[in-house]
Parts: sequence; structure tokens; C-alpha cells
Amino acid sequence: MHQTYPRILFLVLSLFLSASIGAQDVEAVKDAPPITSNGGINMSHIFNYSPDSVTNYDDYSYYLSGNLNTTLWGVVNLPISFAYTNNQTTANLPQPFNRFSLSPSYKWVTAHIGYSSMEFSPYTLSGHEFFGGGIELAPQNGLRVAALYGRFNKATKPDTFNTEPYYRRMGGGLMLGYEHDHFDVSANIFKAKDDMGSLDFSDESENYITPSDNLVGSMSLRLKLPKGFVVSGEYGISAINHDISRTDSIGDGNLFFLNEGDVSVYHAYQTSVSQSSDLGSIGATYERVAPNYKTFGAYYFTNDFENITANLATTLFNKVNISMDAGFQKDNLENQKTNTSKRAIYSANISSPITQKLTMGASFSNVESYVHIRDIYDEVTRSNQYQNLDTLSYTQLNMAASIHGNYMLKTSKYQRQNLNMAFSYQEASEQQEDDLRFVGNRIYNSTLSYLFSLTQLRFNLSATVNHNSNDIQEQTLQLMSYNLSAQKVFIEKIRAALTGTYSNSFNEDGALSNIINLRLTGGYNLKKRHHFNLSMAMINNNAPRGHRTHYSANFSYSYMFNFSLKKENKKVRFEGKF
Repeated sequence: MHQTYPRILFLVLSLFLSASIGAQDVEAVKDAPPITSNGGINMSHIFNYSPDSVTNYDDYSYYLSGNLNTTLWGVVNLPISFAYTNNQTTANLPQPFNRFSLSPSYKWVTAHIGYSSMEFSPYTLSGHEFFGGGIELAPQNGLRVAALYGRFNKATKPDTFNTEPYYRRMGGGLMLGYEHDHFDVSANIFKAKDDMGSLDFSDESENYITPSDNLVGSMSLRLKLPKGFVVSGEYGISAINHDISRTDSIGDGNLFFLNEGDVSVYHAYQTSVSQSSDLGSIGATYERVAPNYKTFGAYYFTNDFENITANLATTLFNKVNISMDAGFQKDNLENQKTNTSKRAIYSANISSPITQKLTMGASFSNVESYVHIRDIYDEVTRSNQYQNLDTLSYTQLNMAASIHGNYMLKTSKYQRQNLNMAFSYQEASEQQEDDLRFVGNRIYNSTLSYLFSLTQLRFNLSATVNHNSNDIQEQTLQLMSYNLSAQKVFIEKIRAALTGTYSNSFNEDGALSNIINLRLTGGYNLKKRHHFNLSMAMINNNAPRGHRTHYSANFSYSYMFNFSLKKENKKVRFEGKF
């Protein structure tokens, strides 16, 4: 079974690459430089020091990264990148680098080699990293083709740290699409299967997991109709065999999907309609994903919901921008869970220049959720329809409102002065139907900032005052912070910045903490290719429970280069900037 995918992918690669090479402009390839390369390397050193014994940081760490992009005859691109650090999350890597990825391209042909990720559809393959190969074809005639095959999970054995075990999972897929002036259509299929022989649970039966098989596909259609109307939809179906070890046909290479055993089939679909005109845009979307819908081509997937949304955006009097959204969502579509939730969402935004110097804006959003917890014991012991009424039903409210403004104090050839103001309010509450008391918190945030700039001297100064108040049931937490920042550029090669922040948090009983943060940064550019950066910081936290101070420094160096081999008078000449 596993040997079939590489053969098919190799045939597809050979067919399309041979066809594309013959169709290129021979003269353009002949006149282009044989080799053109550019790239860079970066090295960072991080130092930490804390006088106290409570704060725990690594004294020293480094990070090395680089990239190189090589172009052959102006049409074939060979990008490569690497990264390495002494603080790897996995300490026993046998290879010298954490990840390796190569994505060569030849005009409308792009290949992926090594660690890559590709996108077919949110219902099938969506951003899951794999180690293998893939190809994407996008010729100018509107045809879109993509194919891949590789390893999606490494075999991972359980250990003493309760690491979740995984079978070695191999997968492959194919996507075909066509884009036209009046419609877009695409279809894709993806399959991933666990290798049962990659794990042995003979000595660890308590951590046993079953090997699975997944076959998923989707079709999408987008119609572009007259008068700005657009109608689109997508349908996805996923079949999962949760335990392929029970089947009697394992090892039969003629089977594309093992449909014997614990097999489940799930459905998902989405449709939308919108219209755009000189007055603005309006649209609506409906989406339904069945409970337990899952695909092995995505890390996380939200299922068991039904979602209806509508949106409107317009401009009034050529200066007032207005946008509004509304939606309703519910879950537990088949009454499989013990709790059911419903959520309504409303939001609106408005912005407009009041005068030539003053611009104002406001926004509002309201998310109201209703949750009913169905306790099984109460359900079976209830003797009449009025018993235990509303005792397990509650409403959650999340509301946010904000207003902001910008006022231009002065603008000229030599200097600029701006004043920014912002205020926001957030409320998160929970309320049961038989208890109308407020349970939740309210957050108020106010910000006032002043910006001063001397354009010709390349000097910027900013000052900000921020107040935050968090009201909960029993107390109010407040935070005042003051920030002052200065930036200066010297002789176009040296830049420096100094930032200082003082924060004071307190409640009704007194101060909670006083934090001072000082940061000095500087940079120097040498011949536009060598970049040196230095950053030093000090954080002092004075709290009733103790005093903590942390010092850190970060020195980094980056280097950029490019070179090419050119043909002149039947001779190859080297040109480069290092």
C-alpha cells in the first residue's frame, strides 16, 4: 500500500516537469545568468543574570539561523533554510539542524521537499506539517494541481513522563482545481493511515492505543454572478476507521480504505452569498459541521456546531465608514453531550475624520451565550416537568466597547506632534435564570499618549500613560503605568533607543507590586550587509512577597550576501557582494 503513493507522485512529477520545461522561452533561459544566489546568516547570543535565587533563567544561550535562495537560469528557484539552538526542545536529535525544508520552483511549478505543509481545504488538509514531498502546479490557463506524500506523525513510544504515544502515520493527497472569470471549482482527496508495526505494546498494555485510518475529501464551487453577486459552497466528508487492527484484510494492497471494523462517517458543509457594489458590501454564511468530524490533515478541528453569520459594510457621505456583523451559533446538534450551548454575536464599527486634524472611531461587540447542562441523574429521577426547572441553565455575556481618537497638534517640514486617546470597556458575566445577581468582572482601560518627532534630526520621543481597572465581585484591581521612549538615528548607520516603564498595581488594601523596566537598544550597519544589534534590559519587581531583579543582554549579528555567475562572450564571469 505504501509503495503505491511514491510511484504515483513520481509519475506526476515527471509528466508535468517534462511538459513545463519544453514550453519555456528558450531565449529567455539562454540569456539569463546560469546561477544567481542570495541569502544570509544570523547569530544571536543571549545572557541572563539574576542576583536572587528565585528567578530561574539559562545563563547563556545562542541561536543560529540561515537561508539561501539559488536561481538557475532565471526560472528554477532552490530555497533552503536552517535553524539551530542550544536550547532545543528535543535534546537527542541525530541530525545537525532542527528542521530542513527545500521548495524549488520552475515558473508555475513548485515542489516541496523535507518538512513542509500544504493547504487543500479546512475540511481535509489544512496546515499539518509532514516530512516528504509535494508539488503544486499553477499554469496561466487556470488549472490548479497539488499532490503530496509523506510522514505526518513519527512513531512515539510512551515513557515515564506520560508522553502520549503515536503510531507512525503516512499520508498522501491530490487536489484538482480550475479558476475562471465566472467560476472556481476544486476537488481534493486526502488519506492517512497508521503503521501498526511502528509500535509494540506487548509490555505496556495500559497505554495501548488503536491504529487508525482516515479517508477524507471535499468539493467546492464559487460562482461569480452579474451585479456583484458571489455564491460559494463546500461539502466535505470524512471516513475514519478507529481500529484497523480488527480487520481481516490488513496487508491487502488493493484496498484503498479498510472499511471493516469501527468505521464512522462524518459530514460538513458551508455555503455563502455576498454582493459588492458602489454602496458597499453585504453577505451571509451558513456552516454546519457534524459531531466528531475530524481529519488527520489538521492539528485541531472544531466540530459539532451550526453557524449563521451576516455582515454589512458601507461608506456614508464619502467619509463615514460603517461595518456591522451578526451571527448565531449552537452546538450539541444530535443531543450527544450533557450540555448544550447557544451563542449570539453582534458587532459594529464606525470611523470618520471629524476635521483635518481630528479622527474618531468607535466599536461595539456583544457575545451572549446560553448554556443548559443536562444532568443525567436529575433527568431520570424527575417526577414532573416542573421539577429542577432552570437550576442548571445560565447565560454568559461578553461585551466590549471602545472609542479612540487621534489629534494632530502640529505638522510641518521639521516636526510632528500627535495626541492619541483611547478608552475601552469589557464585561464578562455569568447569570443563572433563578439568580439575577451579577457574577463576573468589568475591565476599564484608558490610554493617553503623546508623540513628538523632529523629522530632519531623525529623533522621536513618545510618552504614554495607561490606567487599567478590573472590577470583580469582592475587590478592584488597578494598574497605573507610565512609559517614556526616545529614539535617535546617527549618521544613517547607528541607531539607539532608550525606553523606561514604571508600573504600579494596587487594590483596596494597598500596593501589590512596583515594576521598573529599563531597556537600551542599539544597532550598527556596516556596508549595508553587516548588521550588529545590542539590547540590554533590567527588570526590577518590588512586591510585598519579595524583591526580584533580572538583567539580560542580547547581542546579534546578521550578514547578507548575493552573487551570480554571468555569461559574457562565451565566458563565465563572477559577480558578488559580500
